Amino acid sequence: MIAVFLFGLAVVATAIHLLCKREFKAFPRIILTYLIFFNVGVMGLIAAYGHTFMAGEIAEQIGWKPGSPFQYEVAMANLSYGVLGVLSLWLRRLFWAATVIGFSLFAFGCFVGHIIQFAQGDSAPYNIGLFVWFSDLTIPLLLLSLLGHQHSRWNREEAA
Repeated sequence: MIAVFLFGLAVVATAIHLLCKREFKAFPRIILTYLIFFNVGVMGLIAAYGHTFMAGEIAEQIGWKPGSPFQYEVAMANLSYGVLGVLSLWLRRLFWAATVIGFSLFAFGCFVGHIIQFAQGDSAPYNIGLFVWFSDLTIPLLLLSLLGHQHSRWNREEAA
């Protein structure tokens, strides 16, 4: 599963960063950096590629009929968040907030859609299961909580 692998890469990158720079107090900021980069950015680019160039195969794995023109629109939404996530490696603060909030709304909406589709009988591998629970629910919740923590830290630093 790509999302779990990318999460693992974010954790490894965070560990390497912490060990090399000795910035242990900055753990929330550092893991947020790599989660945005890998689980929003890289995952978004991979999802855009899949929905564009492997559309039929991805549609079947989600339980959709191949050939839907909406799949290209989903690809472009993923591409936009992919680009924002990659750029977040260099652009911070409010850029992070916009990226995480926008991505999280998109992911939560996808999660609700997958649950509705499951209730209507779609039990395809990419429509329900670990992928959906991890990518569309757990990652956005984690990103939002880390962003909230980092935002309050920035506010304290500015007030001091």
